[in-house]
Amino acid sequence: MSREAWPRTILHVDLDAFYTSVHQRDQPSLRGQPVAVAGRSRRAVVMGASYEARTYGVHSAMPLAEALELCPQLVVVPPDHARYRESSRQVHAIFRRYTSPERIEAVALDEAYLDVTARTRHGTSAPEEVARRIKYAIHTEVGLTASVGVATGKLVAKVAGASRKPDGLVLVNPGNEADFLAPLQVGVLPGLGPKTEERLRLMGVRTVGDLANHETQRLIQALGPGGAMLQRLADGRDRSPVDGSRPAKTLSAETTFEQDVTDVDRLEEALRELVDRVAERLRADGVRARTIYVKLKLPDFRQVSRQVSRTSPTDDPDAIFRAARTALEKSHVESRPVRLIGVGLSGLVHPQPDLQLTLFD
Repeated sequence: MSREAWPRTILHVDLDAFYTSVHQRDQPSLRGQPVAVAGRSRRAVVMGASYEARTYGVHSAMPLAEALELCPQLVVVPPDHARYRESSRQVHAIFRRYTSPERIEAVALDEAYLDVTARTRHGTSAPEEVARRIKYAIHTEVGLTASVGVATGKLVAKVAGASRKPDGLVLVNPGNEADFLAPLQVGVLPGLGPKTEERLRLMGVRTVGDLANHETQRLIQALGPGGAMLQRLADGRDRSPVDGSRPAKTLSAETTFEQDVTDVDRLEEALRELVDRVAERLRADGVRARTIYVKLKLPDFRQVSRQVSRTSPTDDPDAIFRAARTALEKSHVESRPVRLIGVGLSGLVHPQPDLQLTLFD
């Protein structure tokens, strides 16, 4: 195992099939079964799918009715946000053994970046050793598995971890970032949707290496300014910091559709599930929100965002959903396809004045 000091060591930790894995851990009868987490209505959207369900084509953000058609024996369990939060809390307690809270950036309950450079800088601990210890602790203490990517930057760490799921560990040594990405299909890059991937294929761009070496001006002509951004990602150069030091001024959640969506009912179903998630976090943190915004990403990477502000802050999911639906209507996307939808809450107000200073200073 190499003891060479890395200039920067970033881990991307992603809990495997988090929502369904929590239920399978706590209910042995669900183990080995195709399981989906979703609301009770047949119009509900799948929040999470076990790997057994995924073999039938079931995936998150899919309408439950469609999932049941693909897999009639699908076991549907209702969400249990309290259990998800507790499992996430236990995992983050493990993270804090290896780095400071300021170097833990939570992306979601089941996903985080860790900067463990201080532990590996002098070669006292190898990056792979730290990753293995974290994986082992999550498995033995929390009863879940995690896939971990290790690299010098967040982008490559994320792609690396996703390349070998579930329960994977992929290490990309310094200087090998571009070589690691080069043979992978361009669709692995975060933010690149299926329609853009198809456009790139028509241009002869199939791998990340093809994208990195393609003529920049042609990419811009075909994809707009997003083409240059994608090419920078393809080079694997990413110095964005892992920063968990700033208190949250917003709460948000988003989902990317596997296929672009034009149906308004489908968008509203996804919006409802996202609202439930952020409202649960609001209540867990003991705060209320004054402003609700909806973000939509179109296939050409353009982003549409609209917000609705209330006269009084709220943590009521029905009130938040009504405001979010109004914001969605204000977006005027009409029948244009949408590849990503997100909902966010800002203007957070804590009932205790002494803590409110922490949120806004």
